Order: sequence, then structure tokens, then C-alpha cells
Amino acid sequence: MIAAEGGGGTAPSSLVVDPATLTRVATGLGTGAGELDACGSTRPTASGTGQAEPLLLMILAAASEAGARLSYESRVLAAAVEDCNVAVQDTDAVAAASFLVQGLRS
Repeated sequence: MIAAEGGGGTAPSSLVVDPATLTRVATGLGTGAGELDACGSTRPTASGTGQAEPLLLMILAAASEAGARLSYESRVLAAAVEDCNVAVQDTDAVAAASFLVQGLRS
């Protein structure tokens, strides 16, 4: 949330982020990816469906592929959110240290 939206900070380009929220987002994405993986191991078969079997196999393959992509992308997004969380916390720590040092010099 930016300062212009009432999120704090000193300028519209300021970014206020709660590290715990980012951690929850990353955890949720990781959990979702795992649940999608678990669904893929229990998919139904198309055997015994007669003439519809080739079509059902194509549908199942497409659904499995989509689930695998969603799972992968969820893991990638979880890692990106966690990387952002680390970067925000590191930047905050540097800014706080700089403020403390400058405050001691004046």
C-alpha cells in the first residue's frame, strides 16, 4: 500500500509491507502447490469408457498438465514473495541502521 492510499510512508512511492503478511502469502502459495501435486496422484482413469476413451484421456492429460503448471508456478511465486520479504526486511534494517548512526552524529 502506498502513502497516497493511507498506507504510511512519506511519498507516493513509499511501500509499507508487513513481513508476516508476506510470509503468510508465501506459505499459502507453497501449501497450495503441494495440494495440487497431491490431487494429480489420484486422478481417475478413462479405461472402460468405450469410444469416449481417447477424448477422456486427452481431457485428463490436459487437466493434469494444467495442474502441474499451476503447482510449479505457485512454488515459483512463493519463492519470489519470500525473496521480496527478505529484500524488504534487509532494506528496512539498512535504513534503520543509517538513521541510528546519523542520529548519533548530530
